[in-house]
Amino acid sequence: YGSGANEFTYKVVDPDGNETTATIKTDKTIVGDALLENNFIAGDAGDYGMYIKSVNNITLDWDKDAMYWGFYINGEYAMTGVDGINIKDGGEYEFKAEK
Repeated sequence: YGSGANEFTYKVVDPDGNETTATIKTDKTIVGDALLENNFIAGDAGDYGMYIKSVNNITLDWDKDAMYWGFYINGEYAMTGVDGINIKDGGEYEFKAEK
């Protein structure tokens, strides 16, 4: 998806365990900006960065279904929000539906 100098893998595991993977190309330098640019994610600004509510048009609501979108970088749970991560060429950025 997209075009630009930076390229990374975007992976999603939905609440049913289905996996979707895409290659993103962008001139953006922040992962969250690139995903917002392509309408892959949506959320609200929070005290710790963007709180992701929707990924690939699948909305999770902690208050309603006790699920949230976990964010991973190269298979490791991220300690920083998607809007605070610089794109590393060839990196894998993943969202998993979690309880």
